[in-house]
Amino acid sequence: MGQASDTLSVSASSAQSLLVYLTQHGFDGAKVARKAGIKVNTLDNPDSRIPVQVFNRFWEEALSVTHDPALGLHVGEMTGTTEMGIVGHIFFNCETLKQALDQYAAFFSLVNTSMRVDFYTDDDFAYVSYVCEAPESYSRAAMDRLMAISLMRGRMYVHPQLKMHHVGFAHPEPEYASEYQRIFHCPVRFSQPHCTIVFRKHFLNYKLPKRNPYLHQVLTRHVEAILNRIRPRKAITSKVKQLIAGQLAKNNVDAEHIAAELHMSRHTLYRKLKLEDQSFQALIEEVRQEKAIQYLEEGKHSLSEIAFLLGFSELSAFSRAFKRWTGVPPAKWGTK
Repeated sequence: MGQASDTLSVSASSAQSLLVYLTQHGFDGAKVARKAGIKVNTLDNPDSRIPVQVFNRFWEEALSVTHDPALGLHVGEMTGTTEMGIVGHIFFNCETLKQALDQYAAFFSLVNTSMRVDFYTDDDFAYVSYVCEAPESYSRAAMDRLMAISLMRGRMYVHPQLKMHHVGFAHPEPEYASEYQRIFHCPVRFSQPHCTIVFRKHFLNYKLPKRNPYLHQVLTRHVEAILNRIRPRKAITSKVKQLIAGQLAKNNVDAEHIAAELHMSRHTLYRKLKLEDQSFQALIEEVRQEKAIQYLEEGKHSLSEIAFLLGFSELSAFSRAFKRWTGVPPAKWGTK
């Protein structure tokens, strides 16, 4: 689960790209931003944060002014570095595409705290999935831009022949579906569980041609400092996850027992987890997913053994859960 909706935020660079696009195309971008509730001078500070609700309102105002339903895709086609945020600069200063995507997933909350990025592979493909942890914050136009700019910058800074196997969007197919085909040049699927980019696994080995190791180190250090300020404290969450992990194989994950281990009542445990925007059942799912991936990558256990260690009564139940978490069955999971 994510933060409360009124505390969710995006980086200023995400809004800056829309402001620049509007201005370049003859619209009063500053006026549109102010109407949405954005102080335009804050966008000049790359460390500034904008509430997600305000950011989405900026998109709605821009859609109304431009009368362009495919605005998100068209903004995403801007591939310059002027509006690229810190995470983008870290990405393109990594050594390989795989390292870049690992760090992208780790640092994505700096881009948008209402979503997370899941990066995983199977035998043939790599998957970059944008999971909206606050569904009420989903914006079709913002996701169009994010997916398009990911592809365009990948072609510019990774490899010009970078091709997608397919891409998926969480929203239904819109009236401008032909624009997706023009930009992505691959099958496009709508009404998917998450927005996902899928490409051949061999691209992960590509060396990023414009890498600057020193810049990468400096920016990474800076991002860690920012994340420490915006990450919610998870004191109880961390302790509960450790206790859940120790009880999974015993098939004895019980809130009463864990509350007793922490010297509190179940009611108090639930209340403290709620203050950290968590629930007990969600943490069980989270620990199971993390341990499942760990066991699969270690390669020491059979699928049946892993199902048992995670507290599943049947292998089929584990397989269904794993596919729900990652989009692929455990038998197809590849080493990251």
